[in-house]
Amino acid sequence: MRALRLFAVLSLAGAGAAEAQLAVPQTQNLEKLLILNTPADPSTDSALAMPVIDAVRDRLTAMARYKVMVVPKAKICEALTQSGFPCNALLTQQQAQQLAKALGVNSYNTGSVGHNGGHLVANVRIISGSSGFSSSFTVDGGNPGTPLALGDLIAQRLNKIVRAAEFARTCNEQRSRNALDRALAEANKAFAIEPNLTEAHLCVAGILEIKRAPLDSIVAALKRALKGDPGNQSVWGRVANISLQKADTAGALDAFDSLLAYNPGDLGLARAFGALLVQNKQFERAERRISDVLKRSPADQALMDLRKRACIEGGLYSCTLEILRTEVTNDTAKLSDTTVLKLALANAQAASDKEALLWWARAAYKRYPTTVAFVKQLGGAHALAGNVDSALFYYRKAVAQNPNDVQTSLLIAKTIVDAAVWDTTVTGPLIRRNDTTSLRPLKTAFVAKVDPARQYLAAGFASPDSAIRLTAAVISLGGGSKLAQAQAYDAAYPWLDQLLTQLTPRSAADTTGPRQAIRLQASFWFGLSSALTLGGPYKHMVDTKSCDEAKSINDRIQRSVQAMDLGGRVAPSVAIQMRSILMQYGNQMPKVKQAFKCRNF
Repeated sequence: MRALRLFAVLSLAGAGAAEAQLAVPQTQNLEKLLILNTPADPSTDSALAMPVIDAVRDRLTAMARYKVMVVPKAKICEALTQSGFPCNALLTQQQAQQLAKALGVNSYNTGSVGHNGGHLVANVRIISGSSGFSSSFTVDGGNPGTPLALGDLIAQRLNKIVRAAEFARTCNEQRSRNALDRALAEANKAFAIEPNLTEAHLCVAGILEIKRAPLDSIVAALKRALKGDPGNQSVWGRVANISLQKADTAGALDAFDSLLAYNPGDLGLARAFGALLVQNKQFERAERRISDVLKRSPADQALMDLRKRACIEGGLYSCTLEILRTEVTNDTAKLSDTTVLKLALANAQAASDKEALLWWARAAYKRYPTTVAFVKQLGGAHALAGNVDSALFYYRKAVAQNPNDVQTSLLIAKTIVDAAVWDTTVTGPLIRRNDTTSLRPLKTAFVAKVDPARQYLAAGFASPDSAIRLTAAVISLGGGSKLAQAQAYDAAYPWLDQLLTQLTPRSAADTTGPRQAIRLQASFWFGLSSALTLGGPYKHMVDTKSCDEAKSINDRIQRSVQAMDLGGRVAPSVAIQMRSILMQYGNQMPKVKQAFKCRNF
């Protein structure tokens, strides 16, 4: 449907002729006007809407001249002109409400006129106080339909509402006198004319309350009232209150939600409902509803604060980041507030938002370059963004500022190891054809990437905190195994030797848990690296005829065999081969001992 927003003031009425004259004083000073229930937009076509409105006003005046006073167009035009609006202005609901108040009228309409499938259609809502005209309805003017014909149909429906409202008001009067049977009879007269008249159903609900009927019966009457005016604030408010009486929080929240949906311009309602949702920890729902209202009233500070609270308390990271970014854009001084910076960084990190984390970390470092936490977070932001060199630069800067920061030292080691990748798509073919000449520079470059990490592990292994020591072991396993998988066994051996030294069983029972899992993996890669690099040290020992070196080689062989026995399950066939190599060296050691006349092993 091509919605032509803002239906303009159709009728503004009191209860009867005398009452209407009291309700519509000759107010001269207007500041605002009223008309619809949504803001005007580019699709609004006053040229289509205004003839319909004029026709309704004229026809209703003729049909109900003794039952309601319809504010004449001339008076509305005068008020609009005095307020700086043209006579055919289409207004927001707030402006419509202000105009009604200025004119001293408690009943006015909002709505829209547009085409739907070739039909000229109007959606009308009457917002009313004590007159009892509250209604919402749609009128189809037919195809092709004319503004005059559509206006006549709307006026006829309004005339029925006006007539039925008389009986609804009488119902309320009789109910207030406790004449409940008479009140119910008057309500039935109203229903005979307008079955869904909201005010009449409200009166019946009031009768049921006096009779102390079950709450469910009262709610049912109120729900019938909503058929006539789904957005009626009074009805939804009573439904919500009864739901609270029944301890039905969900029902009360749904009632307020519906109320706000039909009254999006009610900022007081939006604030109260938003606060209630936050109180009940329905943070996402609160954020959605408040955001919808803020689209209409973006400058409402109370709502903005409530949305921020919902986002922060509800852990809605993206929402919190959006709000904080807007705040510091509007007020750059807030970028010096460490509370704001920490909150933004925490939310960016939790959301894994690389762009936001890098932006906030840079902002924090720019203002606090000597604060280690911010330096580290800038390093972490670069790491998340894949900027490894920049990440290491800031991590090292943090360690330089605080040499005792063991965790950052381990972070440096982990970043180096994680970033090192042995490209098997390039090296695989070289290995298969045994092209050692081409492989050698690739291995050298890979070792140069991984090896610098090892110096940062010492602080972790020396820590009294077992969790930190375990972290160091995991990183060490990663570095050593990567080097071994790249067949850089000479470089892998010291990594794995150091690791197994740190993982020496503390007791005979130390054979389970994460330490054992790491020990098992490390033992395999250690045994493999030791077996395949033993030739060089063995030859040097033979050439020097050194008993000290012979003892060291003998100890290494025994240790490597034990490691392979433990870690062999990782790759059993490889383990058998490596054990065979080690045993060949081992079988020679008695001859070496005899030849060198060694007594130290």
